[in-house]
Amino acid sequence: MTTTTLDRTVGTPQAFYRRHNTFPRFVGPTRRRARSEQGDQVQPAVAHRKPDHAPELWVDLTSPWAYLAHLRLDRPGPASGTEVRWCVTQPEDGRPVAGLRGPGPEQDRMREELAAVRALALDGEELPGDVPAVLPHPRAVAAAYAEGVDLGKGPQVRAALLHAYWVQGRDIGDPEVLRRVLPPVLVDDDHPCDGDPRREFGYVVSPAREPLSDAAYHLLRRWQRRWVELGRPGPLALTGADGIRTGAAALPAGPTPPAGPLAA
Repeated sequence: MTTTTLDRTVGTPQAFYRRHNTFPRFVGPTRRRARSEQGDQVQPAVAHRKPDHAPELWVDLTSPWAYLAHLRLDRPGPASGTEVRWCVTQPEDGRPVAGLRGPGPEQDRMREELAAVRALALDGEELPGDVPAVLPHPRAVAAAYAEGVDLGKGPQVRAALLHAYWVQGRDIGDPEVLRRVLPPVLVDDDHPCDGDPRREFGYVVSPAREPLSDAAYHLLRRWQRRWVELGRPGPLALTGADGIRTGAAALPAGPTPPAGPLAA
């Protein structure tokens, strides 16, 4: 049997997507493979989501409050963020889609916010002395995290994003930067070749700074709609069955998570 030029150069649809590093938005929910004691089982991507009664932490990942919450909640131990569901917000702060560079009122406001957060840091919680050179638009950052949640790697993606921005000063609102930050977190050597650029290349945000999958797109919409319904609390908010805490009150003051009813 002869092979045509098309077969040699293009082959399968997956080869096309791999060449162009893009993929159409998925029609339905993606599925992930998880291991169990009985062997490999295919489970819906939503299986990793936490119970509905888990407290929810609302924050913009480009805010210094998000980095403080990461240092406080994601560390190993009883105060681990596994007990809190992170919900990413997208404040309408007027930043351009490509991010904001250079001095200006927005940078001054962010420096004041960073100073307030630094004053709350505990021993071992090191925050940068100044804001990064670029203030990214929150959309691409939120899209990358939503894709991580859909793939069952939300905490890992969140940690990679916050470290890249607040420690390394990288522009995590740039899709090209994200394509270099996230592959070590998302790409597994043993993942089968299925044409999903998220798992094969760590590619989670389109050039237009939008999520790639329907699941992540709708997750962003749910987060934003719920945050607006709550009255846009911030800069950091923790919600539970008994109410809401904002700012410093949303974080545990020590090695144990907040206890008792939340303030209404």
